[in-house]
Amino acid sequence: MDLFDQQTIPVHLIDDRKSEITFWPNWLDGDQADALLATAIAKTPWREDMINIAGKRIPVPRLQNWFGAPNTSYTYSGIRLQALEFPPWMDRVRVAVEAATGHQFNRALVNCYRDGRDSVDWHADNEPELGSEPLVASLSLGAERVFQLRHNRDKERLSLNLPHGSLLLMGAGIQEHWQHRLAKVSGLELPRVNLTFRYMES
Repeated sequence: MDLFDQQTIPVHLIDDRKSEITFWPNWLDGDQADALLATAIAKTPWREDMINIAGKRIPVPRLQNWFGAPNTSYTYSGIRLQALEFPPWMDRVRVAVEAATGHQFNRALVNCYRDGRDSVDWHADNEPELGSEPLVASLSLGAERVFQLRHNRDKERLSLNLPHGSLLLMGAGIQEHWQHRLAKVSGLELPRVNLTFRYMES
């Protein structure tokens, strides 16, 4: 079986605020996911960025890089990421994600959580460059981590385990009504790579 040929049944989670998540828990089988994880770790030119928090400059608790049209960039939390061109292996993933989700993507933020000490705090992917209703497709590879959502108004929380090879689409309303995070995990020594595909007009 070729990579990405596997067909899985998506799970839809829709709340009464018209926020939608679609989840493919086994989008890739184990061998496919293992191969892609090894490729991503070895072939991504990882950045070690710094961020300002409470007047202090500290390392971002994960590795990352940004891919898309050359001569474009993406800025969040004061960090400006100059786009790298999609390498062939990643572009193939992008095309497969488009086919699975039915949505077009032309950018990707790729993160490497080296172990359980790496994390990302509560945030929404709602930067102006992403448009008024951003869609984000997230492919998880490596250690299973818990994806948490927190509603902006009533602080309701939802949790979803993200297995190795799973695909998650944050659809309409998620970035507007919810924040999300990946918390630290005590004692976890295995890495996780996360490819998050987005669409930008320019």
